[in-house]
Amino acid sequence: METQGKEKNEDKTTSMFPLRYSLFPNVPPYIRTLLPDQHYDPPLPQELMKMTWAAPSGISPVVEESVKHAGLTLTQGQAAKQDSPYISSVWETLPITEKGKDEIDFSGLNAEVKINQFPGLFVIGRKDRLWTCYEKMMKTFGRNSFGFLPRTYIVPEDREELEKVMKASDKAMIVKPPNWYCGIGIKLINKIGDIPNKKNKMVVQEYIDNPFLINGLKFDLRLYVLLTSIDPVKIYLYEEGLVRFATAKYSNDPAEIGNNFIHLTNYSVNKTSSDFVFNESPGEYEGHKWNLRTLWKYFDEELGVDWRPVWEATKDVCVKTVLCGHQHIKQEFSRQLKSEYSCYKLFGFDIFFDQHLKPWLLEVNNIPSIHINTIDAFVNRPMVAEMFNIVGFHIPKVIAAKHQKAIEDKLKMSRSEQSLGHDHRVYSRLRNKEDIAKTEQFSCDDLCHEEYLERIL
Repeated sequence: METQGKEKNEDKTTSMFPLRYSLFPNVPPYIRTLLPDQHYDPPLPQELMKMTWAAPSGISPVVEESVKHAGLTLTQGQAAKQDSPYISSVWETLPITEKGKDEIDFSGLNAEVKINQFPGLFVIGRKDRLWTCYEKMMKTFGRNSFGFLPRTYIVPEDREELEKVMKASDKAMIVKPPNWYCGIGIKLINKIGDIPNKKNKMVVQEYIDNPFLINGLKFDLRLYVLLTSIDPVKIYLYEEGLVRFATAKYSNDPAEIGNNFIHLTNYSVNKTSSDFVFNESPGEYEGHKWNLRTLWKYFDEELGVDWRPVWEATKDVCVKTVLCGHQHIKQEFSRQLKSEYSCYKLFGFDIFFDQHLKPWLLEVNNIPSIHINTIDAFVNRPMVAEMFNIVGFHIPKVIAAKHQKAIEDKLKMSRSEQSLGHDHRVYSRLRNKEDIAKTEQFSCDDLCHEEYLERIL
């Protein structure tokens, strides 16, 4: 829990102090990440520019921009795989978390380094494993609490049950590979003979055929969910997002079952349509991709619909989805990591509204695309900067040990006996009796946010 820091010239929003300070005593400061229209005042000391982001598998241009705009060092490819005491962050984008096991060596992670992954994420990132976890939660807490994921069949093991369902109804089903993304391999079927007959697992879901339409088009939301801790669970939902439209008018005509431009809302699919229009004016009702606030404005101005209850229900879906994988991720985190500092994760949640504006979860993307075209950059640039500030990156100890006095002088800070660098003790997972008692107290007390802050500080 951190404040946004002691900013200079607060009346000038483009001028930001390079460090952010914690509300808590004895916690070192964090480096501040800048929005595109912000700059440091005073300038970032050259000594802090040695802080390094390592991206061994490549990096989104938006993330690259954010790191470089902050004045930090970025290494990619083979160079990023080399050990360095200046590395404070690893940005890993390989789709290995879509497999059925972890292939990142979390146990070898330096205690001063943050990585944009958690162990065990495949339990919600893979569509088959997500359904297994979700079904357990549904059986435990009931369909009223867990009724937001379409009924899912995992073939070949559920093939017999699926065939019975399809014989009794002519409703369409949607076939999805359990670990692919960007709409790859997705298709609609309504015949038993079209059920995949492969040794590898496939997911077949009930198709929601009563979508809420805008201008006759189906759409979904790409929402950004940030997980910064698994024990306790800490989740942030970005209040902006993307609204992605299909490019052909919606129809339930069985003759159109194979038209993905009607039934799929994936940007990767619809951008290949000759009808696709890029949105170059965020805030306007144009093109086949909007930002989320434009959708809410459309609800207000054009439809006269109160979107706030819809948004609250959507947030509920996002939280419960993370909770589906909580026990497994928590177990793997405890087994593989010794520091609370090490992990954070940005998810892309795909949410769909039916005609009653009930939110449904379509899938969880462990590696969400962070595109740089106009509407995406409008959403993603501030989102990435805010994410890095929420996560919080400390100055590596080696930099603080060598250059603390120079940094303090250049930033016009008073001398401090406390190191500016990372302190592993702050994030130790070892708990004494006092820590355990405090955790139990605040887990049980029904406190509002203000009371919580007052008492815990």
